[in-house]
Amino acid sequence: MVTPGRCPVCGSDAVYCLLDTLHCKRCQNIWTEEKKRSKYDVRDVETPVSNQTRAYAIKESPDKRMEKQLENYLKKYQGKFTTYTIASAIGDIQTAMFRRYLKKCVRHRTLVEEKDQYGRYWYSRPE
Repeated sequence: MVTPGRCPVCGSDAVYCLLDTLHCKRCQNIWTEEKKRSKYDVRDVETPVSNQTRAYAIKESPDKRMEKQLENYLKKYQGKFTTYTIASAIGDIQTAMFRRYLKKCVRHRTLVEEKDQYGRYWYSRPE
C-alpha cells in the first residue's frame, strides 16, 4: 500500500506503511508519524511544478567512456602504452571490454599495435 506522502530524506513518492512506520522504497528510510510531521516534511511545502523535476546524471555511452579513457592513457604515457601498465580496474569499464575496444580500434586503423621482444602489446596512434 503506497501512501500519498513523500520521504523526508529523498523526497520520493514511493512510500508505504508497515507496522505503524512509514518506509521509503527508494532510500529505505524508516520513520514514524511523528518524524513525518517534522520540519523536514516536504508535503507541507508547496513547490512549483518546474522545481519538482529530478536531475539525473546523463551517462555517456560505453564507447565514449572508453574513447575518453584511451585518450587519457595516450596522454599519460606520452602517446604509447601497454595494457600491462594500466590498472586492472579502469573505473567503471571492465578490462576485457577495454581490450576489445583496443582491438576494434586496431582493426579500424585508428591505433597501431606492436609486439615487443617480451610479448607485450604496445598501442599508439599511427603517424
